[in-house]
Amino acid sequence: MTPIALSNARAFALLLPLVSVPLACGDSNGSSSGLSVGNQPTTATTGAATDPTGGETVSSTMSEETETDGTASGSGTTTGPVVPTTGPEPTTSTTEPGTSTTTTTTGDPSGTSVGTTMPDKIPCDSEETEVVPVPPSVLLILDKSGSMSMEKWDHDAKPQTAEVTRWTSLHQVVEGVVTTFDEEVHFGVKLYPKIDAGSFVNVGACEVTPGVEVPIAAMNAAAVLAGIPAAGFAVLGGTPMETGLKRGYEYLKTLDPGLQRFAILVADGEISDTCQGENFLEAQAAVEETFNDFGIPTYVVGIDVDPSTSEQLSTLALAGGKPKPGPEPFYQTANQNELQAAIQQIVKDTLSCVIAVDPAPSEPELFEVWIDGQPVPEVASCAEDGYVWSVPHTEVTLCGAACDMLKETGKVQALYFCNPG
Repeated sequence: MTPIALSNARAFALLLPLVSVPLACGDSNGSSSGLSVGNQPTTATTGAATDPTGGETVSSTMSEETETDGTASGSGTTTGPVVPTTGPEPTTSTTEPGTSTTTTTTGDPSGTSVGTTMPDKIPCDSEETEVVPVPPSVLLILDKSGSMSMEKWDHDAKPQTAEVTRWTSLHQVVEGVVTTFDEEVHFGVKLYPKIDAGSFVNVGACEVTPGVEVPIAAMNAAAVLAGIPAAGFAVLGGTPMETGLKRGYEYLKTLDPGLQRFAILVADGEISDTCQGENFLEAQAAVEETFNDFGIPTYVVGIDVDPSTSEQLSTLALAGGKPKPGPEPFYQTANQNELQAAIQQIVKDTLSCVIAVDPAPSEPELFEVWIDGQPVPEVASCAEDGYVWSVPHTEVTLCGAACDMLKETGKVQALYFCNPG
């Protein structure tokens, strides 16, 4: 990442602590709000001190160090959350009596550079807030066909322990993920076939309920777990994947297009031949159209899928716009540990790198973004590493390596400056 050049003035920072989880970068295309900020303003003043012995006037502009309890020491600041001391170093300028010579000291006052002038910008706003994420909307499209309860696997990669059904593992993984990310992600569920499907066509083996079993909502973990069969339930039915995807997409398209929307398809095989009317090419077309025309990606996770039948899931993963890096485009899993890791990684990937800037800077050309003590450059588009104004002066999108860094460190600073005078 190419750092941006900064003045020597110490900037006041808007500290935005994000959820601390190691992440890969998300799909933030600038169309959604990822973070909203509450206001808790802190003001600062520029003071002048006069030397009573020599008449020397010293003016300084900097942010004061804060105590660990969040109370600022020294004059000019108010009580608030602790602001990290990383970032531009404080600058002090001294004018010698009777001369026009100015001495500028940066950081340690013992180091000076004679003949320089004050920087052309000074901090004008001080804001300390905690960020409130605006979560992505994630629909889990889950395979509950009969093979999910009839087939067992080595769930923990330990041969000495008893095997469990695939549905037991999937339920436990869903429980863990939705509980862990309950505050950060809005979850919902679509099942295929319907929850009370039988084993044969005449008892609903290939039927899919209209709409979704669990609508997407905030703090939805309890509703998700109540809306799917229990871990020990013997799920039944075929694999009407085409209809399951289409019903899920119909629902996602009704949600606010300004929000980030995602689908996670989980399956243990391909579409059932016994489900009449189910067509893989139609399923592929639905995945492509939803991604290309509505900006809704689909991740694909396989549960111990036989290599001879994995082509369908590979094709859907490519069509959905979120293939797994590497030679196999879908997330193939061979045990519960791998399933947990795959779905957790995907959910983390959905987290946003869009930040609402509130208040808007009075002089946006002097606005700066720092992550973990490192400056982030403003760039022309998200084809580069840096940040862009996705909504002029009220919303910033972090791109590429900057997005990755934000998700890894969990912290971002917004620095406000003004021209002197």
